[in-house]
Amino acid sequence: MKHRTPIALLVLLAAAPWRPARAQDNVRGGSEPIVASIDPGKLAYDYLVDGNLPQDDPAGKKFRTLQAAYAAAPAGTAGHPTVIGIRPNVYLLPGPKRGASLRVTKDYITFLGLTNNRRSVVLADNRGLMQGSDDDGFIVDVNATGFTAKNLTFLNYCNNDYEYPGDPSKNLRKRSDVITQGVALQAAGDKHVYENVALLGRLDTMFLRTARSYFKNVYIEGTDDWMGGGQVSVWEDCTLVYAIGHGVMSASNVVFRRCRFEAPGGFEFYKAEFRGAERPDVLIDCVLADAPQGPVAWIRGIAPPRPGQLSSTYHVRDGAGRPARIRDCTVGPATYRYGRELASDELAAYTTWNLLRAAPGARSADNWDPTGTGTADAKGGLPFRVAVAYNGKEESGPSFRVAPPAPPSIRTGGPGASLRARLTPSDAADPSVLWSASSDLVQLSAPRGREISVAGNNHTTRAEWVTLRATAADGIYAPAYVYVEPKYIDAPAVTSGPALSPPAGGKVRVRYELKLDGLDDQSLVSWYICDDARGSHPREVAVSRGDEPLKSLVLTPGYVGKYLKVELRPKHRISDPGPAVAAFSAAPVAASDVPSQDVSPRFRNFVVEKNDTYASGLWTVLGSWSVVTGDDYAGGYGLRPEGPSSLLYQNDRPTGDMEVELTMAPEKTEGTGFSVPGSPADSDSAGRNLHSDIFIKYDPRTRTGYSLRFWRTTQSAAACMYQFYRIVDGVGRPVDGHRVLTGVFKPTTHLTVRVKGATISARASNSHDGETLSLESTIQPNSLGGAGVYWPRGSSNVYSQISISYP
Repeated sequence: MKHRTPIALLVLLAAAPWRPARAQDNVRGGSEPIVASIDPGKLAYDYLVDGNLPQDDPAGKKFRTLQAAYAAAPAGTAGHPTVIGIRPNVYLLPGPKRGASLRVTKDYITFLGLTNNRRSVVLADNRGLMQGSDDDGFIVDVNATGFTAKNLTFLNYCNNDYEYPGDPSKNLRKRSDVITQGVALQAAGDKHVYENVALLGRLDTMFLRTARSYFKNVYIEGTDDWMGGGQVSVWEDCTLVYAIGHGVMSASNVVFRRCRFEAPGGFEFYKAEFRGAERPDVLIDCVLADAPQGPVAWIRGIAPPRPGQLSSTYHVRDGAGRPARIRDCTVGPATYRYGRELASDELAAYTTWNLLRAAPGARSADNWDPTGTGTADAKGGLPFRVAVAYNGKEESGPSFRVAPPAPPSIRTGGPGASLRARLTPSDAADPSVLWSASSDLVQLSAPRGREISVAGNNHTTRAEWVTLRATAADGIYAPAYVYVEPKYIDAPAVTSGPALSPPAGGKVRVRYELKLDGLDDQSLVSWYICDDARGSHPREVAVSRGDEPLKSLVLTPGYVGKYLKVELRPKHRISDPGPAVAAFSAAPVAASDVPSQDVSPRFRNFVVEKNDTYASGLWTVLGSWSVVTGDDYAGGYGLRPEGPSSLLYQNDRPTGDMEVELTMAPEKTEGTGFSVPGSPADSDSAGRNLHSDIFIKYDPRTRTGYSLRFWRTTQSAAACMYQFYRIVDGVGRPVDGHRVLTGVFKPTTHLTVRVKGATISARASNSHDGETLSLESTIQPNSLGGAGVYWPRGSSNVYSQISISYP
C-alpha cells in the first residue's frame, strides 16, 4: 500500500482585486477561488513538491521542483494513481527553445495542489512563439492516460502579468505586450480530469486533444484558439473568459453544462477556415454574460454553407437571464441555421455518464465515471452525435481542422449516392437511424438503416440542393445534403458559328448560335493566343466560369502579333458540354488594336494553371492558385494562393511612372495576415519566405526591381510591418529605414503602390475599421515595367483585383 502523507491546514490568503486585463482568475466580487469543501489538511499524496525545502529528499519522496518529483514518481494505475502533492508556491518550469517545459507521459499521474485556493499553486513559464521559443511555448504537455490535475493553476505568462495572492514578491511579469502563441497546457491521451483548476494565458492557452476529458469548476481565459476539445469533453460549472473582451475559442466536441462565458465585445466558438462547426459544441443551462458589444456567433467569418453538424443549446441565457440566441457567423445578416435547441427528452444523451462511459470508436464501454455518480441502471449508450459519411468517405482524426467530405452531386437517371450514419457511441443501445428528405427531388432506398442510397428524382430543368436528415432513436440528428441534377439531355446543336469579329474597342467577340429550346446558354468558351493562323503553340489566356460563356476577350499587350483562337463547347444547364468547335482570327492582333498598356485581369476568367514562361505582356503563374467566389470580392471572384505562390506580370517595354492597385481579403481578420510572425528576410534558416511582396517597377525574369514587403512581427498581435525593398537578382534590401506598423490588412483591404519619378509610395485602407497605411520613400528610378505579388506558405489571402497602370 502506498504511503500517503497528510499536511497541515493552510492559512487562507487575502483576496486580490478583480482586474479584467490581467491573468487573474477573475472571480466576481473580488473573492479568491476558495473551495470550502476542500480541507487541505486532509489531502493525501505519494510524492511531495515543496519549493521551500532546502534540498531534495528522494528517500522521503520530497522534492523542491515538480520536474524532480515527476522524474522520481512511477506511473500509477486506474485503481491507485500516483499522486504528486504540491504545496502553495510559484513553480517556474523553464523550458527549452523548442519543446515543453514539462512532458507528462506516465499513465495515471495526479498533480494535486495542497490547497483550497487554486491560485496559490502555480505552474508557470513565460515562453511563446518568437518570444523565448521557436514553437508555441508549451509549458505542460501531457500525453498519457488517467492524468488528473486539481487545486492549481497552469500559467503561461508570456503576455500577461500574474499577481500571486498574499505575496507580491512572487508576482510574475509578462515578457511582452505583443500577444503571440503561448500554450499553458497541451493535453492528449484519455481519461483526463481537471478540477478546481485555472488555465491562464492569451493566444492558444490550451490545446485539448484528449479522447475523453472532464472539467469541473475550471477557469480558463484566452484570446484566440484557446481551447480545442479532442473527441469528447465535458465542462461543468466552469468560467470561460475572453481576456481582451472578445475572440474565438476554437472549441470542438465539448459539452458545456452550467458554464459562464464572459466577453463584452462578443465572441465565436469556431473559425470558418476550419470548416466551422463540423465537430459541434453543446451548451446546456449556460450563461453568455454581459450584454455584448459585438455578436455571439458560432463561427468567426463567413459560415460555410450547408453545415454537416449542428451545435446544440438548451436554456442558454444572457447575463440578465433572458433567452440568448447565437447567430451563425460574424459576417453578413444574422442567420440561425447552425444551431438548434434541444428538446427536454434529448438531454439524457448529454449526461456526463453517457458521454464519457465509452471512448469514441471503442467497441465496448469501459464505464469510466470521473464524477462517481454513474450507476449500473443509469441510461448509457444513448447516441449523442450523428455524423453522415458520403460514398464511404468520412472525416478522420480528432483535430477540429480536418474538413469533412464534400456532399455529393447526383444526376437523375444516373448513379446515386450512398450515405452512412455513424453514431457516437458506437455501441449505441438502439442503433436505428431514421432518414428523411426535404423534398421529393430524391428517392431514398429505405426510410431506416445505418446506410442508404439516394437516387435523383429531379424532373425539372434546374439542379437543386436537397437536405436530408439522419435521426437517431433518441432524437439526436445530423443534416446531410445532395445536389440533385435533372436528367441530362444532349448538348445543344451549333446552328451557326463560331466566328470571330474584327477587333473593336479593345475587344474581340465570338458569334455563335445554338438550338437551346428555351434553356440558358452555359457554353464553355476558351480563348488562346497562337503563333499562326493554324493555331501553332496555343496558350490559353481566358476561360468561362460560373455558367457564363465568355463571349468577348479584352485585348492586352501580350496578344500583339499573335493569332486568336476561340474554342466553343456548347452546353445548357441540363447537358454535358458538347464536342469542341474552334475558330481562328484572320490576322494577328495589331498594336493599334490594343488601346492601353494598362492591365486588370478579370479573375472570373483567369487561367490559373502553372506557367513559368516570362513573356512580355503576359502573366507568369508560379505555385498553386485557385479561383474562389464571394460576395465581398471585387467582381465576385478572386484568386487564392495555396502555399508559396507568385503571380507576375512581365513587361519588357521601357516605362516611367506606374501604379499597382490591389483589393485583398486575408484569411486572418485581426490585422496580422499571417499564421506566425515572420521577417523581411528573403528566406530563413529553413528556406522559408515568411513575408509577402507587392512588386512594382520589376522584371520578373531577372527578379530585379522594387516591392512593398510586409510581414507579421513580434512587435504586434494586430498589425503587420510594411517597408519598401529594392530587389536585385532575387536578393532584397530595404530602400531605407522607413517602416510602418499598421493593422490595415483586414477584409477587405484596398492598397495602391505608386512610383512617380524617384518617389515610391503606398496607401491603403480597409472596409472593416479606420486603420490605414501611408508610406513613402525615395528610390533610384529604373525603366522596368513589370509587377506582381508573392504570398508565402501559411494563412491565405484572396486577391480580387490586381490592376497595373502606366500614367
